[in-house]
Amino acid sequence: MFPDGDAARLLSELRMPCAHCSGAFHEPLTMAAKRHRRDPRAVIEAFRTLEHGGPSESETEAARARVS
Repeated sequence: MFPDGDAARLLSELRMPCAHCSGAFHEPLTMAAKRHRRDPRAVIEAFRTLEHGGPSESETEAARARVS
């Protein structure tokens, strides 16, 4: 969907580089977010904004923040 690497860069910025997440293309982003204690909704929203030139710094920070 993003052949120029935007999605891969965003995943890298979110600091979810474990071997499972990096290679699990079949796994939903929400599962990766839960594994890394991130808000699944914020992660999904950050990736959705890629279609419109996003995410902003605040959206990236929200997706990067750990939740309990």
